[in-house]
This record gives sequence, C-alpha cells and structure tokens, in this order.
Amino acid sequence: MHNFRMAYVVLCHKNPEQINLLLESLTDEHVEFFLHVDRKSGIEAQILHREDIHFVKQPVDVQWGHYGQIECILKSFELIKAHGHFDYIHIISGQDLPLVPNRTIVDFFKENQGKEFVKHLQLPNETEMWGCMYRVSVYYPRVLVSRAKAVSEIRNRYINLVMSVPMLKRSLKHLPDALYKGSNWMSVTGECMEYILEYIRTNPGYVRLFKNSFCGDEIFFHSIILNSRFKHKVINEIKRYTDWETGPEFPRTLRAEDYERIRQKGTGCFWGRKFDLDVDREIVQDILQLA
Repeated sequence: MHNFRMAYVVLCHKNPEQINLLLESLTDEHVEFFLHVDRKSGIEAQILHREDIHFVKQPVDVQWGHYGQIECILKSFELIKAHGHFDYIHIISGQDLPLVPNRTIVDFFKENQGKEFVKHLQLPNETEMWGCMYRVSVYYPRVLVSRAKAVSEIRNRYINLVMSVPMLKRSLKHLPDALYKGSNWMSVTGECMEYILEYIRTNPGYVRLFKNSFCGDEIFFHSIILNSRFKHKVINEIKRYTDWETGPEFPRTLRAEDYERIRQKGTGCFWGRKFDLDVDREIVQDILQLA
C-alpha cells in the first residue's frame, strides 16, 4: 500500500508565533503543509521554513467577501498538485488548533478513504434573505463588498433593488442547476481536489461569475463537488468545532472560559477555531496539551 499522505492548506494573515505553534502541533510523517500567507500581512519570513512546509509564491491580497477568498485556495491546490498525490486535503486557517493527537486524525481518514467531508445545504435556503441566491445573482462592484456598516446598508438596498427586478439580475447560465452553500473549511480527497482544478480550467464562465459575487467562497467549491461524481461520497460534516452562537464575535474567538465547552461540545471534532494569542494565550496552551 502506498504511503498515506495528507496536505494541510493553511490560510494565514496574522500572528506568526501562533501559526508556528499550529504547524508544530500538526507535524507528522504523513503530513505536508501548503501555506497561503495574505500578501498584505508581511509575516512569511517569521513563519517556520522546512522541507515539509511550502508557500504559495504569488499570494493574493485577501479581502472579506471578495474573490480572493476563493483564489487563495485555488492557488494552494495548484501548489499541492505540483508536489504529487495526496490522499486528503484539509483546509484550515492559521487560527485553528488541533483538538486530538495527529494519530487520531491520520487513522480516521485512513479508515474513511474516499469520503468527502463537506458541510453543505442546497440553495435556495428559505431561512436566508432571497434564499441566499443574491450572492451570485447580483453583480457586485468591489466598493460594495465591505464589512463597514455604512457600506452594508447601501449594499442591502442595492441587493433588494436588483433582486426585485428580474431584468437586473445576472444570467446564471454558467452555474449548475443545483447550487450548494457551506463552510469552506473542509476535508476532501486528492482526486476531488484535482477534479475542482480541472473543472475551473474547462469552465471559465463559472470562475468569471464568482469574481463579482458576494462571499462566493461559501458556494464556489460546494457547487462543484455536489454536482460531480463525488456527490455520493460526501459526508455532511467537517470534524471542526466552531462557536457561532455565543459571540461577541461570529465565530467566537475562543477563550479560557470556553475550555470545558470545547471538551463537551467538541467531542468527535479534530480541529477548533478560532483562537488568538493576542486575545487569550491561556486557551491556546490548554488546547495544545490536548493534542
């Protein structure tokens, strides 16, 4: 049997000390790391450089809600492909930490080879504004994709105008009939990753539409995977612990007082997010002792 190999795509933008702790904690004979370091961050030189750690050579300036959130993952996939075949690819952030020992992670994915771990739901989703279809049906000038409250208010009026007038909505002819949305923190097989790269090569119209979408990274990969031969191998879970309920941030930046909640609600999860040394160093140290 060939040597089982896993690749971690690590999307980084801050705190190289914490990124190094993450890399050290996940280091394993079965693992290699492929880092996209946000171009504007200037932290790559402070991150560990080893034979098993690879950096995207021309990183993008990643902005919230913009196509760069898709492009950084695609660039990481291309870098992985250039380094040979991997059985699994795990997409994580530089603010994630493992919740279990590496052996637990490796053994699980060995036992579940061929399954794709992609959290998803089909669109339109009745619980969201315009069924969430506004993310792709509206053309977004870059100036309207921002977290600023004033911009958000203008964007919402713009969305409601476009979505209310059919002739103003974009043609979705380059999209599959069934669209899916979910977390872009996923674990997919090497075959699935290579399929995604081939799909975007042969479907430029699909990529073009997402360049002016809104938070399209939560639809882009899912809609490719769930409309492919890999659909029947998709497990609707991602083995990650995230707190979307407690606040004040969404997702919550986990703190020392969250430790017991992570232990209880995170049962069966392999990674947790998000952590921040600048917010709470104690929880980082406590979680690293778990793994």
